[in-house]
Amino acid sequence: MNMEYISLKEELDEIRVVTILPATADGLVHCTIEAVSLLDRIANDQSEQQHGTSTAQTTEVPNPSQYRFRWGDYACLSYTWGDPTRTVEIVANDCQILVTVNLEASLRAMQKRSMFNSGFKVWIDAICINQADSAERGLQVNKMRELYSEAWSVVIWLGEESEDSEKAINLLETLSRLSDHSEKNEHKSFGLSEKVEKLRLALKNDPEYLGRGSWVALREFLARPYWDRLWIIQEVLISSTKTILCGSLCIDWDTLCTGLGTIHKHFFVMKNELLEHDQRVCRKIYTEPWNTKNLHRVRSDDDPQRIFQRKPLDTHRLLEISKQSLASDARDKVYGLLAIIEPEFARKINPSYDINTGEVFNMVAKAHIEMYNSLEILREANPWGGSGSASWAPDWTWEGRNRFWMHAIPYKAGGETTAGTQFSEEQKVLTCRGIIFDTIDGLGPRRRGVREGIVHASALWEFKTDTMMQPQLTQDGDIDTEKLKLDLCRALTQVPGNESTWHLSVLNLPADEGAALKAFSDRGAEWAFLASEKNYYHRWALWRKSHATFMICGHQLDHFFVDCIPHDALPHDYSAAYQAAKGSTQSQRLAVTEKGRVGWVPDNNASGAEDQVQRGDLFCVVFGCSTPIVMRKHLDGFLVLGEGYLQGIMEGESFKYVEDGDLCVQDLRIF
Repeated sequence: MNMEYISLKEELDEIRVVTILPATADGLVHCTIEAVSLLDRIANDQSEQQHGTSTAQTTEVPNPSQYRFRWGDYACLSYTWGDPTRTVEIVANDCQILVTVNLEASLRAMQKRSMFNSGFKVWIDAICINQADSAERGLQVNKMRELYSEAWSVVIWLGEESEDSEKAINLLETLSRLSDHSEKNEHKSFGLSEKVEKLRLALKNDPEYLGRGSWVALREFLARPYWDRLWIIQEVLISSTKTILCGSLCIDWDTLCTGLGTIHKHFFVMKNELLEHDQRVCRKIYTEPWNTKNLHRVRSDDDPQRIFQRKPLDTHRLLEISKQSLASDARDKVYGLLAIIEPEFARKINPSYDINTGEVFNMVAKAHIEMYNSLEILREANPWGGSGSASWAPDWTWEGRNRFWMHAIPYKAGGETTAGTQFSEEQKVLTCRGIIFDTIDGLGPRRRGVREGIVHASALWEFKTDTMMQPQLTQDGDIDTEKLKLDLCRALTQVPGNESTWHLSVLNLPADEGAALKAFSDRGAEWAFLASEKNYYHRWALWRKSHATFMICGHQLDHFFVDCIPHDALPHDYSAAYQAAKGSTQSQRLAVTEKGRVGWVPDNNASGAEDQVQRGDLFCVVFGCSTPIVMRKHLDGFLVLGEGYLQGIMEGESFKYVEDGDLCVQDLRIF
């Protein structure tokens, strides 16, 4: 028998909630589903005040005296649906309905804990939303911010216990207890607390000090499908109290994040050695030691304010989260993040499952451009995602997006101009103003693609030297070599006009990894950061070696480098130069233009040779955008290929060429 859904009353701000009934003899999970109003609050109740107190914030289930609504109170369930073809029966409102195996397991676990069997109820998307009604789905998605922020708590269901889950939770709890000491009682060596230093020494002497197999267990714990799910970002971040259930085990969210934070701060390199030991003793083999994507996501997203680091909207961070996460419906790559998008902007996006994915992405980009009168969003755009969106609209499914991509330096390539845009032809064509500045002549080699038979994560940092395109135009011999060297340093570090000299250090970073790490280590404690880069320095070394013969204005790139660190070198300068150059080279492709300028263009390592920046593509300065945009001529207009960096025009210098009559401002018609 199918359960009948009665339409929710929007004017009453209604939602459906679940009450889980006690276990019965038939072995099935029984529950009731009812519609309730979020407007039906208890007038002037003390519970509203109590919900803001520390007692309420640490209470998994409220006391009846704390209920905020006449019908009780509610929590939200955050989980992954699991395989939709694997279903099991439950009884809801006396009707047998099918739910996924994972949802049924979560209901059973909560039933055993007697969490939702009276006035305290739970909202579960799969059964509280009529999934057959696309209009209701859109309306309820639009309420996610309200639902999760208003919820008394969020219950996170990771699944049944497996792969020594208890060891992983015990490890996180142990590491989280170090946090209270690591900030207040710093050890003189590298700022470590005494307790952290003692633990590091203990683990160095005995990798099983915190339990044999604990680090393998933690890796498995972080590899669970739940962490890949896109909806968890908003579900977790905007809620206050969060409890994680893993079978019969329980850990609170703050403990999880604090434990992972301790790993990031004090054991980030050591964790690899500990995992390698556990792999040997537990006979586990991984092609990638850690799922670092989930390590980074859980820790870096535990504060919602971090989403908005670049005003007014950090679309790069949101797109990065979307790329790293899974959603069964590509439209949810946007809709699943609405609750953590700036509220005023989110209100301009009306979730609809009656339009296709490309139209959703176009709608979001257009709303962003019009709201902020800015074309910053073009930095994220390209035609390679495959959703059918316009090239000026970022494709939220594109796999080539990289968390190292953008520098936070406030460039001003577009000067003080504003966007001044027009949309036409069913909102698919964007017309804006800009300057076509230069043409790409040469390109450095591409990184290996994510689909090119990579069996180990380290191979992602290798380069395909046969993809190098040497410049065809050789500049005259009157090139100022010293100026060219300075421009190269600034381009490698992407600091266009800094009057300091730290970026010059980049030319002394050795191409040989072993020699570099030894040189850093021999220089003592002040060079500890660079000496500890043994798991990362190879990325710079590979870039140097693969680009050694690339020609810039008649000189091989290797000609500009000196693989020797001066005796009076400053560690801060070298650390800054290394970090900046590492960021530049990890997700972009070196380019030289017909005018002999050095810069960067997107490196699309999610596709083959056909979906790449090519010789003849253009660097354009676009009004209302802080960086140059790489474009390609297409029909009677252009396609956006993404953000570029071109030394010498990052601070608005192109407008001087317009004033002198060498270049002109023109309309750019973008498809």
